[in-house]
Amino acid sequence: MPFLDHATGGLNADSIRALLPFSRALHYSDGEEIVVRGAESRYLYYVEKGILEVSHTIDNTRIIVAIIGPAGFFGEIGFFDGISRVRDIRAAEDSVVRVFDTASLDRLQQEDPVLYGDFVRAMARSICGKFRRILEEREPLTAYAASLSTGYRVLREARPIPSGLLHTREWQFISGLVEDFKASLFDLSYQLQNDGGSETPDRLQEQCFHVMDTFNDRLQEAALLLKDGEIADYLWGYAFKEIFPYFMRSRFAERAYYKPRGYAGDFQMMEMIYNNEPAGDGKLGKLMDAWCLESTAARAVRGRRAFLKEQLNILCEKRRSSANLIRIMNLACGSNRELFDFLITYPHTGLIAVLCIDADVQALEYTNRHVNVVPHSASVRLMNDNVVRWVLGRMRHNFGPQDIIYSAGLADYLDDRMCATLINRCHAHLEEGGALILGNFGHKNHNKAFLDQILQWRLIHRTEEDLKGIFAKTPFGANVAIKAEENGVNLFAIAVKTK
Repeated sequence: MPFLDHATGGLNADSIRALLPFSRALHYSDGEEIVVRGAESRYLYYVEKGILEVSHTIDNTRIIVAIIGPAGFFGEIGFFDGISRVRDIRAAEDSVVRVFDTASLDRLQQEDPVLYGDFVRAMARSICGKFRRILEEREPLTAYAASLSTGYRVLREARPIPSGLLHTREWQFISGLVEDFKASLFDLSYQLQNDGGSETPDRLQEQCFHVMDTFNDRLQEAALLLKDGEIADYLWGYAFKEIFPYFMRSRFAERAYYKPRGYAGDFQMMEMIYNNEPAGDGKLGKLMDAWCLESTAARAVRGRRAFLKEQLNILCEKRRSSANLIRIMNLACGSNRELFDFLITYPHTGLIAVLCIDADVQALEYTNRHVNVVPHSASVRLMNDNVVRWVLGRMRHNFGPQDIIYSAGLADYLDDRMCATLINRCHAHLEEGGALILGNFGHKNHNKAFLDQILQWRLIHRTEEDLKGIFAKTPFGANVAIKAEENGVNLFAIAVKTK
């Protein structure tokens, strides 16, 4: 019974059965508080039946940090050190919890010292495991960004161009691209400066978009030309150094490059794309920001929001006749815009229970304050955890079987091996007939070179065949359909769990 052993610090089923007579059983109803933050730590607990949620509250936002299922101990740290509880724990369904106190453990020590020793060692292992996880993620967002296949951001430093490169075709192309772009922006900036109006004329916006489109197209050509690793590093470094200051006028480009939350695609970046309100330094910065927000990649992000809303509606309608409750899990959820777009229009939200998981607690707070403000009857729970650790099996939660699991953009940051592992984990947590929706940028993203080389926002782009190949190595096999949002850029693998 590996799950039992893992959850109990190594105690096997026979040991657990021998321990239970030294405890007393308490029954809790769905939603009932078991442990309240700040309460005295007098007891150690064991879940005999049911599901419990461990949470804390930040500015009126309840954030789940762990889900404990049957055969799990909790409260051991507070029990042994006597310090007041630091988390709230409540029943997520009708549950039976066994309670141990000092007197019961003293009796255990007297009556069965061997079992008592096994129990204490198991609790010590459990406590050590928790502290190791805390040490691993002292900076959760940095740890999350580092766990992605695309890695944590690394600032690019330009190196002097070797003289031998100055006569190559590659240098001629890159230097020409850079100089043409700078000259075009200088001319545009001059015209904007001479324009006395508070609003930018349409002709100048069109001119800016033409300059940016041309630059973007030539970047794509450069990506095909620069195949040699060392030459590419030198020349991309040069292009970046020359062009970087211009793009930092755009709020979009500035945030994408500096990655204040550790990775480019954080919830605030997504909100920026959804809102589509250009901002930047001066008129030129605002124009460049407008281009970024109307780029192929940005339009695809808005397209996937609409696509996911539609798919949630379709899948929930299919499940509605056969399920008393439709359970949905959103992985790396961000601000959950597509979810609430769906909830505000779906007529049967009383059947919906959603668990939204993200490594960024600010994303969850934002969801609660600014997104979950529409009328609906769904149960929406917000959980703070690094999904990648769950994918790798380093964090175990009893999520229970799900009807729908989806992720808008996590696969963009996972290599094929990690992506397959994610799919396997999702398959294991789906009900029979349940569906997985996995979004991934496709090769029709005409901004790939711009994202890679200028903003250093590296995504793993995949074709339809790539996605099918990954799914073929999982329990879903060939039972997967590949669709795309309205722009044809963001692909979605939709797979159903069968017998």
